[in-house]
Amino acid sequence: MREPNPWYDDVASVDALVRAGHLRTTVRRRVQRGTWREPAPGVICRTTGPLSDDQRLQAALLYGGPGAALSHATAGRFWGLGRPMARVFVTVPHGRNVRSAPLVSVHQSRRPFDPQLIDGLLLTPPARTAIDVCLRLDDLDAVRDVLGRALQSQRATVSQLRHELDLAPSRGSRLPRQALDEIAYDAHAASEARFLRLIRDAGLPLPELNATIVTRGGVRLVDALWRKLARGVEIDGQAYHLSPAAWAADLRRQNDIQTTGITLLRIAAQRLWSEPEVVLAEVIAFLGLPAAA
Repeated sequence: MREPNPWYDDVASVDALVRAGHLRTTVRRRVQRGTWREPAPGVICRTTGPLSDDQRLQAALLYGGPGAALSHATAGRFWGLGRPMARVFVTVPHGRNVRSAPLVSVHQSRRPFDPQLIDGLLLTPPARTAIDVCLRLDDLDAVRDVLGRALQSQRATVSQLRHELDLAPSRGSRLPRQALDEIAYDAHAASEARFLRLIRDAGLPLPELNATIVTRGGVRLVDALWRKLARGVEIDGQAYHLSPAAWAADLRRQNDIQTTGITLLRIAAQRLWSEPEVVLAEVIAFLGLPAAA
């Protein structure tokens, strides 16, 4: 039985074209004449001109074959974990006889993964993607940034990241382990760990993290507190206020803290990644410290 339509975004595998009724010799002749192109071995594009991004990704997946998924920096683009690279990264199950090609960097993996379908493309899940990206990095701040983005966007949890890291090869795992340990030890959230890193790197006085304050409404926590200065910073996550009740409870908590004489500065967590220099300048002014030269 013929395949009804082997093309997706004008890209198809040679095998699918044959199943749809095309002769292999005809396919090869059209490629040789330039009517069709072969962006990866065994994968055909029937349009001329540069490949679109979607065509490049579809061609890479078709080249990887059954079980293939976009991975590493390529999947990271979809999960908001970094910039894509020129080559398309694809992960395939171990044992597949698929080699890297000019368009595609192929990674064989013994680790199980459950691909997720996004915009018609199969991707490695966010936690797996974040760890795969980090294993290839040699800069701790870059690793912190990737893991922080995964956690702050709530696409992955610390436990999911640890699980993926435990399954991953030991090569390249030192920096991701260090970054995850910092997140778990230094703060209750990746955003707080990111904030602490900014304060440390700027040489500012270090605050107490998750500091306890006794108020008339009970014991309250402040994300970062300079107790002697009576100044505190609260870092608000994207999904922090999910309902009117949560918003009202947070206002009560803030009022309880401020009636003790502590002034609070509230910072949207995503700004720690999108504009750290601006946040740092705000904190310096809030604390009444001299501006950096």
